[in-house]
Amino acid sequence: MTLERVRGGYGPGMAVIRPAASLDVASRDGTVPLARRSALLPDIALAAAATAVAQLDLRLDFDNSTRFGPMWAAVLCSLVATAALAFRRRAPLATMLAVGAAIAAPQLFTVLTISLWGHFAPLLVAAYSVARHGDRRSADAGLLVAVTTLVVIMVRVPSLSTPDNIPFAFVPLAVVTAVGRGLRRRDVSQAALELHASRLAEDQEAWVRDAVGAERARIARELHDVVAHCVSVMVIQAGAAEDLLDRDAGAARVSLRAVQDTGRQAVAELGHMLGLLRAEAGQDTLRPQPRIAQLPELVAQVRDAGLAVRFDVRGTPRDLPPGMDVALYRLTQEALTNTLKHARGAPAGIVLSYEETAVALTIHDDGLANAAGPGLGHGLIGMRERVALYGGTLSAGPRDGGGWIVDARIPLGPAGRTAAP
Repeated sequence: MTLERVRGGYGPGMAVIRPAASLDVASRDGTVPLARRSALLPDIALAAAATAVAQLDLRLDFDNSTRFGPMWAAVLCSLVATAALAFRRRAPLATMLAVGAAIAAPQLFTVLTISLWGHFAPLLVAAYSVARHGDRRSADAGLLVAVTTLVVIMVRVPSLSTPDNIPFAFVPLAVVTAVGRGLRRRDVSQAALELHASRLAEDQEAWVRDAVGAERARIARELHDVVAHCVSVMVIQAGAAEDLLDRDAGAARVSLRAVQDTGRQAVAELGHMLGLLRAEAGQDTLRPQPRIAQLPELVAQVRDAGLAVRFDVRGTPRDLPPGMDVALYRLTQEALTNTLKHARGAPAGIVLSYEETAVALTIHDDGLANAAGPGLGHGLIGMRERVALYGGTLSAGPRDGGGWIVDARIPLGPAGRTAAP
């Protein structure tokens, strides 16, 4: 398992744990995978070594086996049995069938010599291989072939037809089969853990991707709020400067300076937001998010733009969670921006109420209730999302007597803590 850093905008310092890709998978071009090719070479070497030992055993009789039948037939059967071991991992059940057939099938027609290294050892290796590398059905079939092979040679070969040879033949077979199945279960368990780790890595990567997407969406809303507000103020100030240019040049200059200051603020905020999107801005280059304590400054700015705004605070102010604090400020900013856009010149009012179990914010204006106005843009969607994040409710629409009203209410827990959504 490897630790890989996620690239492509997941942010600095983030990493995703992902399992190393398995080499034992089918390649796209149809060639033999690297893991299987590397496993084939040791199996070929094992088969070659087993063949050499078996042929020497048949010629030099290392195990003092009793000779039966033509030697060339015993040599050929042993050669087939040992050579088949080269495929013990690529085709374990086929290897077991080939070994069993090479050892037992000739005995049905004529009795041949059975040697320890030329016949019995390859049978044990094949039985272990099918138990180790085959699935449950293949392992059961392989064990049946091995038992049948032993029964045939013990019945047909006179020197092996004694009760003393039964444990000598079947105990090693049981041992290699048990060892093979045990290792197979370990492999299956390890594969399951790797699959689980892979899924966890995918889930983690998806979570990071979703979190980044949500954060970027939040930043986009912040960008919309700040720039839309500043541009709206600039438009109002520029219009006021144009009206005053011929009548009062000094007042026009004041409005133009306000346009310049607001434009600089918009550019600075835009730079900060884009820096966040590129993950290039450090923490020390970012200003704190505005909060409701700065609402008087926002109101003064809007008043300078020519909009009459009343700001009332009711109840006892209390500390709010930072996120809620920012949300209330941005909600006010968006509502006033919409008033500047759609109800130019109409007075507006802001009422911030600290209640026992909630905080309420109402922004209203006395302009015309334009159905195509602030109720249908991205601003209202952002407002709803911000308020809903804290379990609150928001309504926006025409109000009785004319104008537009935005009414938000966010519940609070004891001592001003946010209630659970």
